[in-house]
Amino acid sequence: MLGKLIGYETKAFGRIMLPLYAAMLAFALFTGLSIRFLPGDAMSGLPGALLFMLYTVLMLAIIIMTCVLSVTRFYKNLLGQEGYLMFSLPTNTATLIASKVISVVIWSTLSSIVAVLSIALSVLGAGGIEPFRDIIKLFSYPEFLERLPSLLGVTALTIVIIIVGTAASIVRIYAGIAIGHQFNGHRILFSIIALVAFNVIGTTISSVLGSIGQYSGVLDSIVRIFEADTLRGLYLAQTGMIVFLLAQIALFGFLAWILLDRKLNLE
Repeated sequence: MLGKLIGYETKAFGRIMLPLYAAMLAFALFTGLSIRFLPGDAMSGLPGALLFMLYTVLMLAIIIMTCVLSVTRFYKNLLGQEGYLMFSLPTNTATLIASKVISVVIWSTLSSIVAVLSIALSVLGAGGIEPFRDIIKLFSYPEFLERLPSLLGVTALTIVIIIVGTAASIVRIYAGIAIGHQFNGHRILFSIIALVAFNVIGTTISSVLGSIGQYSGVLDSIVRIFEADTLRGLYLAQTGMIVFLLAQIALFGFLAWILLDRKLNLE
């Protein structure tokens, strides 16, 4: 059932996001080719400024629509009129929430990939394959190859942090919406208040933990690890961040689940 729900969400996202992705990639290639073939004076004036502005608008449109769909799909699908149908399906509340979170993570990842591809297409259109040859040349240097495994490890953990962080952020938003929906009026306002409260509490806890770490000597130990072995210290910091984000997912996910499963208040 989880796979079917994710497929349903994918179709809903795709109807809006795929045309934006296609427009973004096509415009990026067009911009690169314009830089390559139009006179330099033309690109340094109004045409160049317009191309840059339109590229920025498309990028912002993708970011904004991803965020808007992430929230509205959850709100309307589970807490609006569609909720009567969704909660009658032969599945549990946790699966419904998980399908929303996983779908958002997938489409947020796709949006990031499209952004990177658009930059690559712009560079390809503007300068051909020459810029990419310089990148390939890096693999011919022994020093780079020696550090490559470490770079790949740090990069992989960074990607994991981004993905898990995206999931933690969306679960926190869903928990805030679930809290706001416990009220009969001004639900959006109470949802926003809940999210602000989450941030205040999170900042306070981080400050308290930082103070405890400073006075207990934990921070000094971490600094010594970085000084002795920077890579090991970086791995340790990244692993700690992943554990912290997973704890947030568990906490806010449980909060969203308990409110939707035990205190559901549909429109």
